[in-house]
Amino acid sequence: MSTPQEDFQKFLDQQRADYRRALPEKMAHIRALWTAVAGDDDMALLTDLERLVHTLAGTAGTLGFREVGAAARALELLLEQAAPAGQVPLPPQRAEIALAVDALQASLPADDPLS
Repeated sequence: MSTPQEDFQKFLDQQRADYRRALPEKMAHIRALWTAVAGDDDMALLTDLERLVHTLAGTAGTLGFREVGAAARALELLLEQAAPAGQVPLPPQRAEIALAVDALQASLPADDPLS
């Protein structure tokens, strides 16, 4: 019979494994939203992107994916700075954001067939 602490650890381990498997899909969604924003200047899409990146930053850090959380937070800050008061990011800001999206992609854990 397992203890409540062991049960919680198993639950947490399963949550981390599920989240890790979902990260590539989350990243694909972020990249798709950024591509749409960069090509269309749609502020609604930018808001969706900011919300998604904000959620990723918090959840990744909480579940122990610190590098992903830090990269998402850096991207979130760039998005916030680039589009104050509902303005679309300017070309230099877009270049910085594109680099931050790439950095976020690079921060994802490598595929591990055992996880």
